[in-house]
Order: sequence, then structure tokens, then C-alpha cells
Amino acid sequence: MKKYSVLLIILLTGCVTNMDFSKTCNYEYKTTHLNDKTSITVIYDSDDVINEAIIVHSYKALDEDGLKTISNIKNSIISYNNKYNDEEVFVYVSKDSKYEYEIKYKLDVQRLDSSVLKEFKLNKSSIKFFNKMRKENIECEVN
Repeated sequence: MKKYSVLLIILLTGCVTNMDFSKTCNYEYKTTHLNDKTSITVIYDSDDVINEAIIVHSYKALDEDGLKTISNIKNSIISYNNKYNDEEVFVYVSKDSKYEYEIKYKLDVQRLDSSVLKEFKLNKSSIKFFNKMRKENIECEVN
């Protein structure tokens, strides 16, 4: 009987896993010259701790003024991204054309300090993050 209870305890504790969940929050700013879309996908665990975030900024020019804005964005992003450590923030330009520019950030949220989290509108707690999104009327969908 003792062997069976030990075996049962081992089996039950071995079956408990810490599952990961993900949600994506999208928002968009439109002007007469530019569409600016942002997507934030957060991967969090059952303890409501955000472990990773993937942020995509997409810019699309709608006219000549929008083209100038995209050019300015490209120039400023280069110097902006140089301040990040590659181990904490991975930066990838996924689209770069005359009319469109898209940049992706993959962040190791637990390794980031509060100032970087604030820049990316993130929080280490998924509950606090989703509450903040709700307050800003930004919808988040389960992936």
C-alpha cells in the first residue's frame, strides 16, 4: 500500500505543469498621411507572469507627407534601438519599402527594468498589463 501511495504522489506531481498562455492586443492610429498599427503579443504563465512579449509596429504611408514621416521614423528608430541589449530586446525589421515599414521587437520581459517596460507599455504582471489595456480601450484576444 505504501508503494502505491508513493507512486500515486509521484504521478500526480509529475502531471502538474505550468502552462503558458498568450493574448494579442492591437491598436491603430490613423491620420490623413499615415496608418500606424501596433500589435503586442504577450506570453504569460498560470501565475500571471509575463515572460515574453512580441511587439510589431507597422507604418504605411498614404501620401507624400506620409513618405516623409516613414523616412523620419526609420532614421530615428536606428538610434533608438541601439540602446537595447540584444539578450533582452531582439529587434528585427520585417518590412522596409518606400510606402511601408514594419519593425518587430521580441522582449524577455522578466529581464527588463521598469524604464524599458514603460517604453514598450508593458508590465511584468499580466493582470496589470491587461487592466491597463482595458483602461485605454484596447481589445486583447486570446491566441
